[in-house]
Amino acid sequence: MGDRKPHFSFWLIAGAGLLWNLMGCLTYIAQSSPDTVAQMSAVQQAIIAGRPAWATAGIAAGVFGGAVGCILLLLRRSVALPVFILSAAGMIVASVFTLQVVGVTPPMVLALLIAVALVWYASITRRFGWLR
Repeated sequence: MGDRKPHFSFWLIAGAGLLWNLMGCLTYIAQSSPDTVAQMSAVQQAIIAGRPAWATAGIAAGVFGGAVGCILLLLRRSVALPVFILSAAGMIVASVFTLQVVGVTPPMVLALLIAVALVWYASITRRFGWLR
C-alpha cells in the first residue's frame, strides 16, 4: 500500500486545496491585525470583536489544519486523513457561531463543502494506495 503512483488529478486537487487553505490562513491572520479589521465594514468588525474563543479556535483548526492536511496529502502521507477530519470539525464549530450571528453565508457553505470534500478525497486516495 502507498506505492501506487497517483493520477495527475491528485496533484491538482491537493494543490488547489492547499491554495484554498492558505488563503484561509491569511484571512485568519489578517483578522488579528487591528489595522486590517479597521478597514472592514462595521458588521464585520462587530462579528470579529464579538467572536468567542471557541469559534476563533474552530476557524484556526479549520484553516491551519486544512493547510497541513494538504501538505501531508502532497507528501502522500496517510495521516492527512485524520488531519482533514480535525480541520472539518473545526470548520463545523466555527460555522455554529456564524449561523448564530448572521445565518447561512455562501463563504461558510463553501468552506464546509471544501473541508468535507477534502476528507472524502483523502479517504479515496488512501483506498487507492496513493498514500503511505
